Amino acid sequence: MTARIRSLLASGPLMVALNSGRTVRLSPGRWSADLRDAEVADNADLDKLRRRGDIEVELADEEPEGPADQGETSGSKPQRSRKRPGAAG
Repeated sequence: MTARIRSLLASGPLMVALNSGRTVRLSPGRWSADLRDAEVADNADLDKLRRRGDIEVELADEEPEGPADQGETSGSKPQRSRKRPGAAG
C-alpha cells in the first residue's frame, strides 16, 4: 500500500517527520509524493498533526503490475483548452 500526505494549512510550509527519519516538506494545500505506508504507520508526530487538523493522510492500494495492466497504452490525459467560452480571441 502507499500513502500520501496533504497539508491543510493556509500559509507557510509544514515539515512532517516520517518513521525512517526522513522529513517531507509540504507547501499549503499540496500533496506529498507516494510514500510507503510503513512511513506513516504508528507515527506519533503524524498523528498529532492529523488530530490538530494540519494534515490529511490518504492510504491507497498500489496498482497491480502485469498483464492486466496492459489494456491502456497511453497514460496521457486529453489536452484542455485554456480559453474561456465566449471570450474574444
